[in-house]
Amino acid sequence: MHDLIPYQARVDRRAFLNYPGFHGGAYVYAYVEDTSGRAVEPAEWSADVLVNPHPRVILEIADCANRIVLEVDAGSAPRQANSLHKLDTLIEALVAFRAGLVEEFALYDQREAQRLRLEAGPPVTPAGRRGRRGRRLTTA
Repeated sequence: MHDLIPYQARVDRRAFLNYPGFHGGAYVYAYVEDTSGRAVEPAEWSADVLVNPHPRVILEIADCANRIVLEVDAGSAPRQANSLHKLDTLIEALVAFRAGLVEEFALYDQREAQRLRLEAGPPVTPAGRRGRRGRRLTTA
């Protein structure tokens, strides 16, 4: 009987998506098994050892309430190409999404600063207050 070889990781990345102190639970988990030690030639196989050609692959993304697990298929060259296309498309969408957020955050910050200025009202000077059209009113 052969000893079972535990999974060896080529990629084993676990990371929280939020900064510490923000509501928790958001994470990404990416795992790709390293199968470089697995028998390749049929001559190395034996009747009591099952050789699985597929690497174990996990890509899981979760926010605070939802979780997605993406299927990654290594079954054939077209399936491998589709899996890589799926990842490339996701990466491109995330890069574009991030760039859009950066632009929108800048506009939001400008609007919020303007809202706070309007909420505070016109500035009051020690020498007097401002009239309806911003003219300085005198007390003499």
